Amino acid sequence: MNIFVFNTNFEMLGIIDTFISLIWRREFYKTGTFEFHLNLPEGVENDDETTFQLIQLLQKGHILVKEDSPEEAAYIENLILDEQENEILTVSGYFVDNIISIRTVLGDMNKSGSVEEVIKYFIDKNAVTPSDPNRVIPGLVLSPNIGISKLANEVNSYGNLAQLTEELALKYDTGWRVLFDLANKNYIFDVYEGRDLSVGQSENPRAIFSLEFENVHQQKFTDSDSGFRNVAIVAGQGEGADRKLVFINNNFGGFERKELFVDARDLSSSIQSEDGTQIILNDEEYEALLEERGKLKLAETQPIQTFDSGISVTSNLIYKQDFDLGDIVTVKNDRWGVLLNTRITTVEEVYENDTVDIRVNFGSNIPTLIDRIQQRMR
Repeated sequence: MNIFVFNTNFEMLGIIDTFISLIWRREFYKTGTFEFHLNLPEGVENDDETTFQLIQLLQKGHILVKEDSPEEAAYIENLILDEQENEILTVSGYFVDNIISIRTVLGDMNKSGSVEEVIKYFIDKNAVTPSDPNRVIPGLVLSPNIGISKLANEVNSYGNLAQLTEELALKYDTGWRVLFDLANKNYIFDVYEGRDLSVGQSENPRAIFSLEFENVHQQKFTDSDSGFRNVAIVAGQGEGADRKLVFINNNFGGFERKELFVDARDLSSSIQSEDGTQIILNDEEYEALLEERGKLKLAETQPIQTFDSGISVTSNLIYKQDFDLGDIVTVKNDRWGVLLNTRITTVEEVYENDTVDIRVNFGSNIPTLIDRIQQRMR
């Protein structure tokens, strides 16, 4: 498989057709990652010059595109040279989705509407058409809206743009991505929903994964309430007894009640409109903002129910045709008595020794240590 290398101006710098391995990790709610391993040339004429050229080709900031998915691209952020038995070059980084992480939500911003309108509003005002032209991300454009019906309401001040986008995507179960548009030299920011391919619907063909159907090999099922919370106590502005409190899902009681405290002191009852005027919110409007913050934090503490499975690439279901990232499918194990209608949240493509291995995460993402640290810092 060929890997094409570009600079940020969409100019192709070279092609790589030989490598040790490539791990290409696609994500639905957040930014994907990759790791690329190559042997440096050895024992060939002018190998020093060839090595130099390869290292120059794979510099930080350069963009990699796989020939089988030209709309998906990733940029190099890390480069490691390691001399063991052979010289090995390892480069890693993020999908181009992550270019929005270099921007901050400037000032107090608020937006209500469909989830795609809300997400794209923050992207537009801080990276596409911001008031300061220095904040424009070159080539970044918005895709046309597709009519996602989920309604959202968000207020944010000085948050990281990528972090905000990931939070909204998780909260409203919506995917996002930045497409690499070589023909028009654009990075297209897109909000999308996957297809429902589960057994409970009849509109689309069904995608069912199980050992019995011989379309998966190995299955690991995780069902965990670790960190789960279902009641949010959201505290807004004020001090002591005068502090504004809002309860989310307050009907739970006894052992079923699992409380989460959310410090939302940063949410002000005075917000700035698009024309720059200050708007003073009444109690009902301010409580609605606190409720949205509480729902967001509860979305980050849901039960974990996931199947981690290796997909047979020669099975009855064809990857990217019969199922893809973001689709809702059915995965089951009759022996364990488990059936899960769930979304494909992560797909890891592993290319090695002229073979490809597809690993799929069905269901809730299991938080990594880094995820947990970031949640504690928010």
